[in-house]
Amino acid sequence: MSINATFSSSGPRPHVTRRREARERGIAVILTAMMLLFTIPAVGLAIDAGLLYLIRARMSAACDAASLATARNLNLGQTLAEQIGNATARGQVYFNANFPNNYLGVATPAVNIQVTQLNMNTLRVFSTATGSAPVYFMKILGGNTALAGGAGTAVRRDVNLALVLDRSGSMQGQPCTDMINSSKNFTNQFVNQRDRIGLVTFGAAVYNAYTPTKDFQNPSNSVNSKINSVTCAGWTNTSNAYWNVYQMLQAINEPLALNIIVFFTDGMPTAFTAKFPIKTVSDTRYGANGLNCTSTSSQCTISKSSCVDDNGYAASHASWGTFAGKTGAMTGGSVSATTGDTNGLVNPVATSFSTSDPMVSSSISNGCAFAGDQRRARRDVAFIPATNVNGLATTGYKSLTLFSSGHPYYNKIRPDMPINVTRVGMNLADNAAATIRNNTTLNVVTYTIGLDGNGGVDDDLLKRMANDLGSSIYDDTKEHGVYAYASNSSQLNLAYSRILSDILRLTN
Repeated sequence: MSINATFSSSGPRPHVTRRREARERGIAVILTAMMLLFTIPAVGLAIDAGLLYLIRARMSAACDAASLATARNLNLGQTLAEQIGNATARGQVYFNANFPNNYLGVATPAVNIQVTQLNMNTLRVFSTATGSAPVYFMKILGGNTALAGGAGTAVRRDVNLALVLDRSGSMQGQPCTDMINSSKNFTNQFVNQRDRIGLVTFGAAVYNAYTPTKDFQNPSNSVNSKINSVTCAGWTNTSNAYWNVYQMLQAINEPLALNIIVFFTDGMPTAFTAKFPIKTVSDTRYGANGLNCTSTSSQCTISKSSCVDDNGYAASHASWGTFAGKTGAMTGGSVSATTGDTNGLVNPVATSFSTSDPMVSSSISNGCAFAGDQRRARRDVAFIPATNVNGLATTGYKSLTLFSSGHPYYNKIRPDMPINVTRVGMNLADNAAATIRNNTTLNVVTYTIGLDGNGGVDDDLLKRMANDLGSSIYDDTKEHGVYAYASNSSQLNLAYSRILSDILRLTN
């Protein structure tokens, strides 16, 4: 008997497979051990490096806070050395608050704050900090700590600030007192001997009360002593006051400084300054107090004026009224009245802190109907001219009522309507603001404060003047400020604080 058996050779032999698997396990253990030898230190280095990066970031943020605090406190002391010493001490406090001792394990962190003059108008604050940071995994490479550091920079631009205060009659009493106190608190926040501050006050007449100076805290002649002298009475010549402070900044002519106008008012413009053409012919218009045609609510025929013009010519002179009108401030505006009194012309320039607008000088009133009663000015003024004394257009923002067809002064702005006086004043303020914004050399920033409750302010006009973000004509290509609203005079400190916060943002 025979037996046939067939064996397959395609599968591994059992003892060979076991030996191969044992060798592979041995190699895997060796490779894993070798990988851990490099991987664990690498992971440790990454963790320690990440911690050092976090410490550096937090330390740099603390340096930024120290630099900003130093820059914003460079107003403590009478000399630059005192100011730097006091400000850097304040910066140290801010650094310690943001990065205290042993924060994230860093022992005795130290900050160094340096203040240097970059140019005539700019100070640079540079803060650096170092400290010993703990390490954990890098100990295997030797050492228990690593040096950590951070840095921060701030720039403090000097400020040329012109403050404009409305001292009109509606401000009398507590509002005037509150305005004075809050304005003084505001000026105290700036840096004597480096920032400049000037002051203009206005009723119908504008008074350049304090020429911008760096020594504005001088005990014998401080800006606050001038603010203290303000008395409130008169009309509201917004545009001329605004233009005067702009001229102050132009005279300083420091484009690298932060040039600022802070304009305060409690009402609508009720006056403006121009050279008014003399009425040389008889015409029909609203009447005025005294003489004939006394009603201000009905129209009648009014004869030509007998004013002596600015050249001194009387009505009998061949050149009378041809080359010169009458320069002054027309007053008596109203927000909505189309009939009623208008006043003027008053002297538009004040020479002191007068308790009222200056009386009309004889050189202005000679021969004029308004010499005996200012409400008669409409008998002497032919029309409101196309521009004021500063060359700004009297038209624009608000619509005006003109003399109608067939009138001797057809298409000219009527001077016998109170609403026209206010609207011309608003147009002039708006046009002044546009001109100031378009000066891209000085880059003046306007801030406005509107006090309500004494007759009402035009929020939109004040926003337009400031180029506030809420303005109906906001232009993001031009410098923009802030309009701060105060519902009553007790809120003025808050309004000033809002503006100060924005100015500090710009200086750094």
